[in-house]
Amino acid sequence: MESSAILPPRRFTLVTGKGGVGKSTVAALLALSAADQGQRVLVCELNTQPQIAPLFGVQPRGGERVDLPVGVSVINIEPRAAMEEYALMKLRFRALYRLVFDNPIIRSMVRFVPGMDDLLMLGKAFNHEREEINGAPRWDQIIIDAPATGHSLSFFRLPKIIHEIVPTGNLHAETALMWGLLTDPARCAIHLVAAPEALPVEETLELHRRLRDELGLPLGALFMNLVPPPLPALEGLDLCPALREIVALHAARAEAVTEARRRLSALGMPLLELPLLNAARLTVDDLQALRRGVSL
Repeated sequence: MESSAILPPRRFTLVTGKGGVGKSTVAALLALSAADQGQRVLVCELNTQPQIAPLFGVQPRGGERVDLPVGVSVINIEPRAAMEEYALMKLRFRALYRLVFDNPIIRSMVRFVPGMDDLLMLGKAFNHEREEINGAPRWDQIIIDAPATGHSLSFFRLPKIIHEIVPTGNLHAETALMWGLLTDPARCAIHLVAAPEALPVEETLELHRRLRDELGLPLGALFMNLVPPPLPALEGLDLCPALREIVALHAARAEAVTEARRRLSALGMPLLELPLLNAARLTVDDLQALRRGVSL
């Protein structure tokens, strides 16, 4: 559907929502939109089954960055690779890194520190935000396909917690900078993704409350994905029982969409609706169709 909503320009954006509502689709859509405007875009997936590169028909390469034909780059951030990259930045020498972090005892300690994997992945994305070429930012936009709702709250608050419990040192300073980025409405925005069903809507309302009120994080737009098409007018037609059941089902879904729209609109965020597509697996053409139907 068409929308007049325009997203505020932010260099560091994160996309989250209940699992299965289309977070990765929205992240890919945002990346495609930014690339269409000539921006240099990096999408970060977080130690997951790659979704973005296959959408564009490109085979992912482990944790290496891949450049897509639409002008978007994608990287799947893996905790161990992120730890090695960060440690090498601080220790300078690979031999010294191996002496410290290839020690089984050290590896076990790092593995079992609560939240360490999340911190490492967020830290790597943060480092990409600081990358420069000839004194200018390397990326115009960095889009994070963030964890789903149940995991996202701990993910977002982690830099604040680590900063508070580690009194000094590099970790204290780095998490302060990370938290400063996440809470800066001029540089960062968190987009929420929902679907027009009761449970995703409830989770979105709760996520919105906690991100805004508990953590004070800057929110961007709210995407209601998987919106079914309206049912054509059938008044006065003599329908068989099977068709009447189908019509009743569509009417119930339409009511659910209306109720979801009402509740989500009350949050006061820009609300962008994305249609349900009849495709088992989305393609670039599907993304382009979504792109044409919404203003970003």
